[in-house]
Amino acid sequence: MKKSVIYILFGWLLLSGGSCKKFSEVPPPSTSLTGATVYSSNATASAAINGIYATMLTNSVGGGTHGISGLLGLSGDEFDLYSNATDMLLSQAYVNALLSTNAPPMWDDLYNIIYQANSAIEGLTKSQGVTAEMRSQLVGESEFIRAFCYFYLVNLYGDVPLVITTNYQENETVSRTPQQKVYQQIVLDLLDAQAKLSANYLSFNGSVSTERARPNKAAATALLARVYLFTDSLSSAEVEATEVINNSAFVLDSNLNNVFVSTSQEAIWQLESPNSGGNTPDGATFLLNMFGGPGGYYPYLLADSIVFGFEPGDLRRVNWIDSIQVGGTTYYFPYKYKLNYTGQPPTEYPTVLRLAEQYLIRAEAEAQLGDLNGAASDLNTIRKRAGLDMTAATSQQQLIEAIMRERRYELFTEYGHRWLDLKRTGKVDSVMTVVTPAKGGHWQTTDQWYPIPISDVQSDSKIQQNQGYQ
Repeated sequence: MKKSVIYILFGWLLLSGGSCKKFSEVPPPSTSLTGATVYSSNATASAAINGIYATMLTNSVGGGTHGISGLLGLSGDEFDLYSNATDMLLSQAYVNALLSTNAPPMWDDLYNIIYQANSAIEGLTKSQGVTAEMRSQLVGESEFIRAFCYFYLVNLYGDVPLVITTNYQENETVSRTPQQKVYQQIVLDLLDAQAKLSANYLSFNGSVSTERARPNKAAATALLARVYLFTDSLSSAEVEATEVINNSAFVLDSNLNNVFVSTSQEAIWQLESPNSGGNTPDGATFLLNMFGGPGGYYPYLLADSIVFGFEPGDLRRVNWIDSIQVGGTTYYFPYKYKLNYTGQPPTEYPTVLRLAEQYLIRAEAEAQLGDLNGAASDLNTIRKRAGLDMTAATSQQQLIEAIMRERRYELFTEYGHRWLDLKRTGKVDSVMTVVTPAKGGHWQTTDQWYPIPISDVQSDSKIQQNQGYQ
């Protein structure tokens, strides 16, 4: 990312209210930087959108100790916590005993990004200095970003305030919106993004790029396929996933070590580091071999159910998990990202959407719709890449169970897939009533929803706390 992007980002954050403001508290801009200034040209408008990506990479969306992948994996059955960990939020997430007074950062982080996306959509719509082609692309990107954030909000918190404007007077009166209505907005945003976004990946200046850091039409289609699956719109999920799978730009790499690199042909959307010396926050957090083993700052350990759950001969077990011995104890950790955060130049980017998920989305939709041959074929595509034999599942129920198992071992520690799958399939109680006591906690059904930060509940009487939290 060019330095000019960073300079404009500081002004952009002033305009958007910065990360310290709650979504319902952001007043009209009081600085001299106005929407007209930010969107006066293609360059400044594009820089403003790049600023949103920079925000995403440096907060919980980008990963790290309190990132989506880590916290959701810790809440479920993917991670164990090192016994000497001192981070209170991690300790509470691990035993499913989160507190509203020490809530995970996703609520604030995602609404901050949504506010910036709303501001971008409004500013671009009014702009006279941005070309029509660039305006279409950037509005599409902003709608995609907003949809992505709301997808995680409804899956982490349930009913959430639906905020699609920067009008602070309107936002002050917003209450929690039913999930179904939020999903409707997500679908509308993604459909419009599909229509507006380029089929190509674009660079900062709008030229075609080999990097996949700015969402394109395929990224909107991939996220839409996931949303349709989560809302049981199975035929639509199959259609959207098929469009991505049939796109020749995406290929399942036979070398599993290439899946998460910046040049991955499997990647559909990645977050590009604004720091020329940085790789991924999750790599910096999970790679114990870089730091001599686990510790207070590196407390994430892979759960035994992941490490020892792979089928014999599974290449993902060989290539995506590593271990280190300290004092006679073996500690296992995710090895999807191979590099620490430092390194010149960055060669790994956080991979948010990739092709393997689309095969599994289509397989699940096909199985649910009764197309067992299609479901088995897509499932076996993923299994073959992992070095495994064709599935032995033949009945519909067997295939669905095999697909869910494959999702667990293909997508482990990636953006909370396992945690969200447990919830959407109604299996979270049966799994966590066993897992949580083994971790030293006590599971309640209400623990599947994260607490809203107490400051938001106290400052807005229309926002009610999730059940199970004070």
